[in-house]
Amino acid sequence: MKFIPVLMYHRIHQDEPASGLAVSPEDFSRQVEWLEKKSFRFLSLEEVAERQGRARLWDRAVSLTFDDGFTDNYKNAFSLLISKAKPAALFVVTSWVGREGFLGWREIRELADSGITIGSHSHTHCWLPEIRDESWLRREIFESKKIIEDQIRKEVRHFSYPVGGVNPRVADLVRKAGYQVAWVAGARPTETNFSPQFGLRRIKVGPRDSDLIHFSIKAYGLKTLFW
Repeated sequence: MKFIPVLMYHRIHQDEPASGLAVSPEDFSRQVEWLEKKSFRFLSLEEVAERQGRARLWDRAVSLTFDDGFTDNYKNAFSLLISKAKPAALFVVTSWVGREGFLGWREIRELADSGITIGSHSHTHCWLPEIRDESWLRREIFESKKIIEDQIRKEVRHFSYPVGGVNPRVADLVRKAGYQVAWVAGARPTETNFSPQFGLRRIKVGPRDSDLIHFSIKAYGLKTLFW
């Protein structure tokens, strides 16, 4: 496949099916087990960005990402992935860190030290294309990067647009901030007069993917190819 599927998770939690964002811990464990049984390679985001467009149709590779920084990710997803030495990425909203239900900096530093890629999901999780104020937009993009870097003592190279919101102006500021790659939520944006590396696509995983047939369609990248 020329497109390496990057799967996008939010909550790994038992009791919130109505949100459309929660995957139960049992389902997540089954999905990881299925990927292993099918001999998928788990790639870091750095590896995905490097290989994007060069992977072959018969390659089996996938990357797992988690948006927002929910506390349940720590216990129900990353503990499993780290125990199996599988790479993954966490995109945090810096103003949410430490709030009830969200990871604190101690846990985020621990994940970074364990090899989990930490990226920015902005400062306040707002719709970036609508922001006219340059200083506000810079706070969302530039300051969130600096806050994370100051906390984990590592370079932050990846940005995840909140709700996938991006236009050429936003993408250009992401580039100027020093990010090397940026990710959307879903298919590549229709407004594409900016570098492809600042609008790489991901595939949302949710409650319906408890059915492994649904999940396999996404893991193989067929959801993006045919829908």
